[in-house]
Amino acid sequence: MTEPAHLGARLPDAPRLDGWLWPPGLPVPESFVETRAGHAQVRGPAPGPGCAEALVSSLRAAGRRLADRPVRQISATLAAVAGDLVRQLDDHALEEVAANAALSPAMTREVVEGIAESWTPDALDRLLRAEFPDVRALDGFVLEDGRAVRAAGPGTTLHFGSGTVPGVTVTSMIRALLVKSPILAKPGAGDVALTVRFARALRAADPVLGAGAAVHYWPGGDPAHDDWERALLRLVDQAVVYGADATIESVRARAPASTRLVEHALRLGVAVVDPARAPGSAAHGARAAALYDQRGCVSTHLFLLLGDRDQAARWCDELADRFASLHRTLPFAPVGTGTLSAVHQLRGRLALKKAASGTVELWTPRDSPTPEAPRTDLDAPGWTVVLAPIEEFEPIGARTAWVVPTPDLNGCLETLAPLAPVLQSVGLAGIPEERLDESGFAEALFTVGATRIVPLSDVPFPGAEWLHDGARPLGELVRWAEARRR
Repeated sequence: MTEPAHLGARLPDAPRLDGWLWPPGLPVPESFVETRAGHAQVRGPAPGPGCAEALVSSLRAAGRRLADRPVRQISATLAAVAGDLVRQLDDHALEEVAANAALSPAMTREVVEGIAESWTPDALDRLLRAEFPDVRALDGFVLEDGRAVRAAGPGTTLHFGSGTVPGVTVTSMIRALLVKSPILAKPGAGDVALTVRFARALRAADPVLGAGAAVHYWPGGDPAHDDWERALLRLVDQAVVYGADATIESVRARAPASTRLVEHALRLGVAVVDPARAPGSAAHGARAAALYDQRGCVSTHLFLLLGDRDQAARWCDELADRFASLHRTLPFAPVGTGTLSAVHQLRGRLALKKAASGTVELWTPRDSPTPEAPRTDLDAPGWTVVLAPIEEFEPIGARTAWVVPTPDLNGCLETLAPLAPVLQSVGLAGIPEERLDESGFAEALFTVGATRIVPLSDVPFPGAEWLHDGARPLGELVRWAEARRR
């Protein structure tokens, strides 16, 4: 979610970035367009006649060469290049990635290094083994239960990225290439810099594998690129779409039946906490809400606290202190006027409700006894903790944690049921293990829509092999074939 309006007077000069890397051998684009992405200016090719056909044809040819490459060799190369990418993220590169993402450099490094844990050799090995009983099925037919089976990604994959979290598109590229599907990645507006760096590094390390990874950023929803998007959707075999409902519905409406769609809508993270059983839970809660500046699909927005209002208020005190500490080490970058306005309006409405009814309590940096990092209310919202009934819940982001006291686990389920369409991660703290067996609370959470039920401390950075919106990360990208004999 990118905001085009920013307080430019408070920002450094916007870096200029190239937002594209086409396969080798294609002619240099005749013209370019520039657009604002985060706090950076991004240049990309203007769509021209025949460009989509040439681009997809080149990727398809690269896929034929990839088919002969053993998947274990591909995995090792991807992990090595990704590891080097993170190690070589010096101050200059970090500032570019941070400006593009509209995150502070400290937050950017924390996010990239955290996501990169899913790119290591061990992580990719776990991913492959979790999804394929015999990973050689990606190289050719293998015997399994008396039949020969084969798995493969499609000839070409188009990735529509969303949001301003650096590293998400690199993960998608790695997954597509692991199943030997060449990919054209349209990164999210804040994920251009890191994606292009990864594609360049991959091409330098392994030209054959790198030829199967192209990057091209253009503004989503731009009418000038509608014909370009339609052409790509007609030419590719598969499109992976991240984004808001309107984005997904737009792609659905224009993609032909022959193009397979893999959809990932915006999601909401929640937590269920018993503070009496989890004395350190506020620290984990603050981190789960603060990382990514609450823009990630794993970000926690809502905390259901087991206990009464007084117990919840004490936990909010601790959560506010933890937010203040994180603000010093992982500060906000200057944000758009839209975000600032939304936060200030929310605080104003809640302050009025607090005065009128007493059902709302509010903690902000001004209420914190812990000194904040240098900032002004004009360019960064700080953080907000809200203790309120669930009816007041409004997930606006910007490190806003909503805390709702709940009498018991059944009450938590009733509260979460209306959120089922957007639930993903549920972080747990202080919930006894015996309540999480196959017939207990985990089963009930699954029933109301949760697809990832994990300790609250593990929420921010999912493992490479973890399910993604209820699907297998590689399994959703491949097709299977079987060969049987009488």
